[in-house]
Amino acid sequence: MIKQVFGILLLLYTFALLQMSFFTRLFPNGWIPNLVMLSVVFLSIFERRDSYASFAALFSGFLLDIFSGGIIGFWSLTLLVISLLIKFVLEEYVRLPIPKKF
Repeated sequence: MIKQVFGILLLLYTFALLQMSFFTRLFPNGWIPNLVMLSVVFLSIFERRDSYASFAALFSGFLLDIFSGGIIGFWSLTLLVISLLIKFVLEEYVRLPIPKKF
């Protein structure tokens, strides 16, 4: 469990670092892929009930806030709201098929 959390946080750190440093030079027109947001969305969709997607959203939002030089808290709040909204929609409006036993 600890190795999995550390691996996800390291991956999010790498994505934030790539997005804010390397991709700005690679994509000069401003069309930078947001790998961090995509990762948070995938974590929120494919997580278990007792998972840590909200913590990952806060951590990655904090990293984006620090690296971007903008308003502190904007990305953290945005990614947390996206993660919680995905969780809410999946719990309230999506019904997963129950496998039938023969």
